[in-house]
Amino acid sequence: MINIFHGDDQLKSRQAVNSFLDQKTGFDILRLDSKDINLDQINGFINSQSLFTSLKIIVFFNFFSVSKPILDKVLRIIKSNDSFDIVIWQDKTLNVTQLKTFPQAKSEVFPLDKKLFKCINSLAPKNASRFIPLYHQVLEQEPFELFLFWLKSNLRKQLTTFSKFNPDSLKTAYLQTIELDYQSKTGQLAISKDMALERILLNLMK
Repeated sequence: MINIFHGDDQLKSRQAVNSFLDQKTGFDILRLDSKDINLDQINGFINSQSLFTSLKIIVFFNFFSVSKPILDKVLRIIKSNDSFDIVIWQDKTLNVTQLKTFPQAKSEVFPLDKKLFKCINSLAPKNASRFIPLYHQVLEQEPFELFLFWLKSNLRKQLTTFSKFNPDSLKTAYLQTIELDYQSKTGQLAISKDMALERILLNLMK
């Protein structure tokens, strides 16, 4: 059996895959990240004998981010051996071609609320009156960390491509969001994290 969890809402997809694995109490589970996939480790896990169970699950995190040569070898192992189950978690929405790699798999997709992207896309000079209400609405529905992740990704992209913002102001705002993230995680913020971020973005949009 192959189960795939994917989508841009990484928080909900992570929660879903963790909940799924928590129910597999009678299984031996091997967790592999795309950065440390080892074919010998996979083969050793598959062929190892257990005194308590023969039920096995291999969990691949960001399976489709693996380089093609390694991916092809892992696929050969998977398709030539049905003695274990597969769980795949991907940090973005998979396309049709990727999903066809495992046509019999059960796939669950976790899309982000469109309002989040609408909010981030409304971040523009002199546009605070439109952005701030959307910002408050999004934070009522979504975790702050999820919004901050996509905001930093957007600002970083603007730094390397086209942006309506002054380059120096944009760079300052981006560095401030990184510092805010660090201070939030280490308990150093003097005000709430959502208010601190709002001040950074209001200053950027002036």
